[in-house]
Amino acid sequence: MTLPNSGVFIESAALEISWRDSRRNLSELIFDTVKSAIDKADKGLTGIDSVVLAAHDLVDGRSLSSMVTAPAAGAYLRDEIRYGDDGAGAFAAGVARIEAGESRRTIVAAWGRSSEHDVDAVSRCLFDPTFLRPFGLEELHVSGMRAQAWARHAGNLKGVESARHKRNQAVARNPRSLRSGGFKSAPSYPLQAEDLPLWADAVAAVIISNQSSAVRLAGLGQSSEAYWIGDRCLHRLTALQQAANRGFDEARCGVADIDIFEVDGLTIYDEAIALEAIGLAQPGNGLDALARDDRCNPSGGSAAGYCAPAMGLARVVEAVLQLTGAAGANQIGSPRRAIATGSSIVAMQTQTAVILEAA
Repeated sequence: MTLPNSGVFIESAALEISWRDSRRNLSELIFDTVKSAIDKADKGLTGIDSVVLAAHDLVDGRSLSSMVTAPAAGAYLRDEIRYGDDGAGAFAAGVARIEAGESRRTIVAAWGRSSEHDVDAVSRCLFDPTFLRPFGLEELHVSGMRAQAWARHAGNLKGVESARHKRNQAVARNPRSLRSGGFKSAPSYPLQAEDLPLWADAVAAVIISNQSSAVRLAGLGQSSEAYWIGDRCLHRLTALQQAANRGFDEARCGVADIDIFEVDGLTIYDEAIALEAIGLAQPGNGLDALARDDRCNPSGGSAAGYCAPAMGLARVVEAVLQLTGAAGANQIGSPRRAIATGSSIVAMQTQTAVILEAA
């Protein structure tokens, strides 16, 4: 079946970040968040013919997780794709279905529950079992090496204290940030506890369609770096630079036209380097941008609550809320365009950049 395509629009978005909710199991958390997105779109399930999920068996602690959780996300008797990686990648897959004329309205949902799994143990399982896993390498270790490489090339850690302070203020304002509970992993040098993600339970959902709505997808780009950590230039995020450039090219705009930057990153240094990769800050000045520019991660980023593979879609949700004036206490004016990014395993190897604009 081929459907007429008039572009891709985001009808609604929802995000819930919590911790060890004893009242609801994972399926109920997913159901409540997806239902919230459906209710906000005010069209019910009419025309929803596709569901794209971002979920990981190791994170969910369930073999073939989508068999248990997909019905809660609206997949019963609907075409379903499970994307075993970051939520922004699942968003891109949903967009591709609409642009190909294979779907009219699509639910994209992503989740992760840190309270139900050992975050660090799962991270160790992601690396090559022969050459890297025996070292006990974790993604946060790579973030520490990335911070070291960045500091060496920048020549200093200028702006880190100011960036930490501003990030904490953003978290305090964000009504969707985790208010109690959660935990942090042990920091790896030169990282400190305040630089790390706050592990939480997170569910994000958006409704996308080919019918005009308040937010339009203007551009989208994806790219990937080498698998081997040693083959990458750690103080740069080359894949994100390529993904952002592709998104900007498709949107026919540049970084100067963007009003909101919601960038994904495990740590504050990862977020700073992401801002450099998309061109907002010069190399070595990403922390200054985080510290001084209110447009950068007004949500608080990974400090607001974090659990892969939901976070790329969470960044999309935060960008949509900004563009629709529904972000709450952390609303930044009346933005016209926003960029949201999502990073995938292993250690930010694959990147997705989403350019959105108020329709």
